[in-house]
This record gives sequence, structure tokens and C-alpha cells, in this order.
Amino acid sequence: MSKAKQKGTAWETECVRYLESYTKHEFMRLPLVGTKDVGDIRCLDLPEFVFECKNRKDALSSLSQIMKETEQERINADAKFSAALVKRRNFGTGGAYVVMEMHTFAQLIKERLDGRGNQVGSAFDTRVQGSESDAEQMVEGTG
Repeated sequence: MSKAKQKGTAWETECVRYLESYTKHEFMRLPLVGTKDVGDIRCLDLPEFVFECKNRKDALSSLSQIMKETEQERINADAKFSAALVKRRNFGTGGAYVVMEMHTFAQLIKERLDGRGNQVGSAFDTRVQGSESDAEQMVEGTG
């Protein structure tokens, strides 16, 4: 396995571990499927999402290319949403960039707001607040 491939595999594994620890849901790395790639990781509880993991020094300068690839993988997987999980230099996994196109982000927010209605203090808010210290430890590399 090439060094770049090893780096990518390690980043995918880190992302899976972080997301599982934070959300308490199962995420999995996906095998390569040739020309019809469907992303790097998925969660069975979120079939509408595709996640593409990138660990490259030039990630920010090649963001357009990364997003084009991420969008194609979303289409291949017949998923509704996609996001690129981009490693951020000198930060833990929780400090990575999560990148999605604005229309995807707007749709995600719209669905969240429409589903939530006028509820205050939802279960989602409580779950996020309860996980903050765990996430901070992971970002700092102490967890």
C-alpha cells in the first residue's frame, strides 16, 4: 500500500472513530468500488449521507476538485447529502473541516427547521450539549 493510501486509510479510520464516539451510532469505512465510488464512510442510521475523507497537504487549494468528487460520489450512492471531511493540520480529528456545497447545507438546515417546528430545548440540543466535553477532549487529543 502506498504512503498516500495509508494516510487516507488512517484518516478514514480516525473519522469513523470520532463520529462513533460523538454520536453513539455506527459508522463504517466503505470498500473501493472502482469507477462508481460511493464515498469513504457511511452510517446505516443516515443512509441519505455520503462522507468523503481527505487528508492532503493541498486540500484547501484543491477544494473545488474535492467537492466535485464528493458530489459525484453522492450521485453514485443515490444519497441526498454529501460532505467532505478534510483533515486540518495541527488539529485533532474534531478540528477537521466539514465541507459541503451551500445548496446542500441550506437543504439540511431547511429540513432540520421544518422538522423541528417551534420546539425549544429539543432532544438534539441536549445530546449535543452532553457531548461537548467528549468532543473537546478529542479535539485536544486528550480523549
